[in-house]
Amino acid sequence: MSIELGLSRISKLLSHLGNPQDSLSVLHIAGTNGKGSVCSYLSALLHCQKAGNTVGRFTTPHLIHVTDSITVNNVPIPLLEFNTLKASLDGVNKANAIQCSEFELLTCLALSYFKKRECNWCVLEVGLGGRLDATNVIPGRRKLACGITKIGLDHESFLGNTLPQIAREKAGIVTEGTKYTVVDGSNDSSVFEVVKEQCAKVGRDVFVLPIRVVQRKISRLRHGGDVLITQLPLNGEYQICNLRVALGILDHLQQISVISLEKHDLLKGLQSIVWPGRLQELDFCYSHGKTIPILMDGAHNGSAAVELAKFIKLRYQDRPVTFVMAVTAGKKLDPLLDPLLRKNDTVVVTKFGAVDGMPWVRANDPEGLAQFIREKYTENVKVQPDVHKLLIQLADDTSEQPVVVCGSLYLCGQLLAMHNSNMQ
Repeated sequence: MSIELGLSRISKLLSHLGNPQDSLSVLHIAGTNGKGSVCSYLSALLHCQKAGNTVGRFTTPHLIHVTDSITVNNVPIPLLEFNTLKASLDGVNKANAIQCSEFELLTCLALSYFKKRECNWCVLEVGLGGRLDATNVIPGRRKLACGITKIGLDHESFLGNTLPQIAREKAGIVTEGTKYTVVDGSNDSSVFEVVKEQCAKVGRDVFVLPIRVVQRKISRLRHGGDVLITQLPLNGEYQICNLRVALGILDHLQQISVISLEKHDLLKGLQSIVWPGRLQELDFCYSHGKTIPILMDGAHNGSAAVELAKFIKLRYQDRPVTFVMAVTAGKKLDPLLDPLLRKNDTVVVTKFGAVDGMPWVRANDPEGLAQFIREKYTENVKVQPDVHKLLIQLADDTSEQPVVVCGSLYLCGQLLAMHNSNMQ
């Protein structure tokens, strides 16, 4: 199934549903890496900020089940309600020959559900790009703020081959009427120029976060003064960048008196944040009562691989690592593998199965990927397409090398589903 970006189909379908997007209060997040983390921070902090707040969150891809993509107060949409809404949308889509894609249908489902639940806030993650992404059907006047995270090279066939080209697509979420935009200060200067240009077109300011992104002090709280974050809620030093994007947005909402975030709200919210499959350290249960320690990260592009490599260096120093990898077909391999693999590492190539709700997604052929790695990076390469057998084999391994699962969030999701099932 090919991807055809654009807003005409989803706009037409939503018009048949009464345009639920026209009454939502939205925070819209784009970027190459970190979008999901920012959405997780925002939804958790808004939920803790005020008793009774109902916060919808739409993030893709899902980790385990497609319903994970649509949550209210961090609870996934019930499967029965999901299926009922999906069947209704499918019927409208077919009856009117609109030909919406699965992602467009999922976006419509999320917006309809948030309207039904009377959400005070809706936090939306861009699926692909921004300007022509289905989530950009939200009118600018309903976007109280936009956030743009770290931008890197990914999906070049759709978005462009340079940072400015990709940034132009991401910055396209800043549309006429958008109230405010926050940009991760660790971005390349060319990204800032593009975002500023887009904001100027719609007559809005853009706030570029300070370059000192490793600083752990979060300031400008309305009550309680500065807060020193002694421990980030998620692994990875880069998470301070994502957290600062979220806090920059919340700070703006305070300045316009939409919310009032106090110190205890912030600390309570940070303690509640969970974002699985991202630098997640887990005693993986591969069989009932049997576990193996793994580090799991959905790193699937060059920028994410660089951050994963930093964390591996910090955690394991120069010890050889056993990588368990599967990569989505069509991904560029060099940017993903160059930062990670060394000659003394071991790589076990596997694959993930069918992805719920995304039949067009498939894994690279394990044998072909293994040959590519063997020729360029290390001779210590094995192939085991069966993930369950793979983990059992690694548990029996006496080398005691750290195990790192990466290359695809779909692989992480299927492993987490297996872990949860074995824990029951």
